[in-house]
Amino acid sequence: LDLGKMRGGVEYGYGSLIDDCVQDGGRRPPLLPSAFAIELEKKSFTNGKEDYPLVKGLYKDAFEERFGKATKLIYGMLGWGDAEAAQQAEV
Repeated sequence: LDLGKMRGGVEYGYGSLIDDCVQDGGRRPPLLPSAFAIELEKKSFTNGKEDYPLVKGLYKDAFEERFGKATKLIYGMLGWGDAEAAQQAEV
């Protein structure tokens, strides 16, 4: 959520807060470590590419730790279409 999108003087409930503050269609499906590595190559670090291996490894380790133990994934009401569902199915 982007709480900076809240409108002044509006009293929010759960649904209206979600409606106003969802960023760019909501949360994207999680990326597999291989897909994350590809996206990471498009980013810049202040010290050049030295941090790429570290960040890539940290993501892979965290992904395997969290999704390796997950017994249930809940991604409701995000407005996902077929492409997002296919990406989620890879996980």
